[in-house]
Amino acid sequence: MTGRLGVQITPWRDARELVALGQRLGTTFDIVWVQDQMPARNVYVLLAALAQAGCGVGTAVTYPIGRNPVEMASAVATIGELLAPGREVVVGMGTGGAVVRSLFRKDRPVAAVAEAIQLMRALWRGESVPLDDFPVLGRTVGFRPGALATLTYPVQRVPEIMVTGVGPRILAVAGAHADGVISASNLPTHSYAAFATGRFTELSGLGHAMAARPAGAPPLRLVFGINLSVAKDGDAARAHARRQLALVLGNPALWPDLEAVGLDVASAGAVKDAFDAGLGIEGAAARLSASLADALIIAGTPDECVGRVAELRDLAAAQGYGEFYVGAPLGPDPVEAADLLLSQIVPQVWPGRG
Repeated sequence: MTGRLGVQITPWRDARELVALGQRLGTTFDIVWVQDQMPARNVYVLLAALAQAGCGVGTAVTYPIGRNPVEMASAVATIGELLAPGREVVVGMGTGGAVVRSLFRKDRPVAAVAEAIQLMRALWRGESVPLDDFPVLGRTVGFRPGALATLTYPVQRVPEIMVTGVGPRILAVAGAHADGVISASNLPTHSYAAFATGRFTELSGLGHAMAARPAGAPPLRLVFGINLSVAKDGDAARAHARRQLALVLGNPALWPDLEAVGLDVASAGAVKDAFDAGLGIEGAAARLSASLADALIIAGTPDECVGRVAELRDLAAAQGYGEFYVGAPLGPDPVEAADLLLSQIVPQVWPGRG
């Protein structure tokens, strides 16, 4: 249990509140991971402010769909210049969930992630990059034929890239091109329900990442996120968890995974219908069953949560995960949730922290 420990925050509050919250949590956690929800507060602006405040930072997760990866590469490299000694900036990347699907067409999303990783890495190495080499991104972003891209400054602290996803193709991309894999417990095949089947290795798909790893490449960093909603009022914590899950379960690509671990697919369909009807996150969350939410996010009072967090940590560690983060939504009141994390949950689950 000596690896890095992070905490994930959501961009749903005033930016000044989020930076103050992250700065407070950054005294205990190595990395403050910030979700990328494009219609909410901007993830790169928040990461820059948190880095300037002394935190290690990461995106958990961002996506190239609907964005220009040249600009993403420059944004993350710039954030690296703000880091305090001993801190790191990490790019957690995936194909995007329900919000992305509601805003953008997904043209070969796995290929877009693979191209984005390779393009960003080449820019960080200082190369003059032919944008014609990235046809999927080019069709989406509109690169000019024959154009070359080069950063105008050297990148002294090269970020690492972690990939999150559940399918064999995205996990193969992680193994072939990224530095590691992020698995979050609010994804069905990485959840407690997946461990309970006794087939976690098969369901999680980590074998696809390992098989795609080039000979001689460093071992993959394996990060496991334990999604949590904690409050003194356990019912309020559980209600808040449903909002976070709506962002995940509105993606039909995950429904076969729900079925594979024996969870409620019909409720997930109702979430998608709400997004499609323009009801937003609140309307979608209202359609999510309590039983499905409880299966994917640990929620309740600190006493209700501590044992389940420790159990999930141990199950993931037995599968080779060496790093952890306590994941969003944390709780209905972020300040109260931070207090409870720092005073009760972390000291019991990760003794010596704080």
